[in-house]
Amino acid sequence: MEQRLSRSFFVALLTVLVSSATFFPVSVAWAQQSFNYNYILTDHDLADYQAMSLEHIQAFLVSKRSTLATYLDPVTRLRAAQVIYQSAQDFQISPKFLLALIQKEQSLVEDGTPLPSQYDWATGYAVCDSCSTDDPVLQKFKGFYNQVYNAAKRIRTVYLVDLVNRGMTSSGFGPGLTKLVDGQAVTPQNQATAALYTYTPHLHGNQLFSEVWNRFFARAYPDGTLLNVEGEREVWLVEDGLRREFASRSVYLSYYSDFDRVLTVGENELQKYPEGRPLNFANYSFLRTPRGTVYLLVDDELRGFTSQEALRQVGVHPEEIQDVAQEDLTGYAEAEPITSSSVFPIGALLQDKKTGGVFWVQDGLKHPIWSREIMNINFPGRRITVSTPEQLAAYPTSTPVLLRDGELVRSPDEPAVYLISNGLRRPFVSEAAFLGLGFDWQHVATTSPAALALHQLGEPIAATY
Repeated sequence: MEQRLSRSFFVALLTVLVSSATFFPVSVAWAQQSFNYNYILTDHDLADYQAMSLEHIQAFLVSKRSTLATYLDPVTRLRAAQVIYQSAQDFQISPKFLLALIQKEQSLVEDGTPLPSQYDWATGYAVCDSCSTDDPVLQKFKGFYNQVYNAAKRIRTVYLVDLVNRGMTSSGFGPGLTKLVDGQAVTPQNQATAALYTYTPHLHGNQLFSEVWNRFFARAYPDGTLLNVEGEREVWLVEDGLRREFASRSVYLSYYSDFDRVLTVGENELQKYPEGRPLNFANYSFLRTPRGTVYLLVDDELRGFTSQEALRQVGVHPEEIQDVAQEDLTGYAEAEPITSSSVFPIGALLQDKKTGGVFWVQDGLKHPIWSREIMNINFPGRRITVSTPEQLAAYPTSTPVLLRDGELVRSPDEPAVYLISNGLRRPFVSEAAFLGLGFDWQHVATTSPAALALHQLGEPIAATY
């Protein structure tokens, strides 16, 4: 059953955020990447005509304080949002694409004092480098409605049809076909990129479109989010503004129990994040260097064994130890080594026989687990050992176990939904913010208010359009 939240969520949440949130800047590392001339937009993003409703388009224009929010086309008497929405529906072209095109061509979405000519040639349709907008031949394309309608029509009924039937547009752009643009060899990787170069055969214009698209519609995924490009096998972890690839299915499953939490995104969404160090080894792997040093990999940190006796006490079978090159361990931080006197270096779940409370005991310290949800999420399938209060008392109490990054969670006492990221609980400011990133209500875990309160409040996750 789908879990839905009350819209009272917004009011209650915003009150909390204003008074108590600690804010942190969103990573913009992806925005600093060089422009990919060969891949500007996904085919889906170009053709997703249902990407925005009429109400969302109007809300977007209002949020930008755009003059288009109140603009009426003088011929059709339609509002700008209606023109954009209807053109998108008629030709199954994304309204987001049309908004980005209007901004790229005339800065019309954000210009607070536009000239009449900016409305008249909103999408730059039929206007070439050497053309004059006073040319009588072009007057039938003049006007906001004509510009938006004909741009959408041309792309759908001419460019995309040519790409399907001939593999290229009349300008010679097509997926896999190399063509010089402003002296630069460009090889479009998909139909959308070929269509964009056909519409604007210049590098700067398409780079500007890409910058506008990213600024208007790019999704900023919080650390801990898992991403996958539709049709591809690779799964990536967003961490510190980078994307880290899981080397295999088994490596992924050593960190997560299922693939339900992985979000499907477009290739351009993924490429906004620079590629970081891959996750080549399963969590809790035993790794041996050419020098014979054996490490235990725990949550991206290496813990060396100080002796053969320390290794023997862990109970690892020799066949479980994986030989690696020294350079394979470059970038990993070294944590506290494991000695023969280390207590539960790999960790164990111990349950108090009297109270029923469960602790994660590692390196001689016991960490309280404040809810069943934390235990099930962080330690799926781990065996629980029943202990006496006296046995547990031998281990000093340390910090409680926090929910793993990337988890969606809420309390039964409030409507707000949070994403755990870098140990913080980051609230979604609205239902649109939650759904806009592709999350699913079914993956929201409900835990106790006390367990949720263990995580400090982080920066809110805003809506995307």
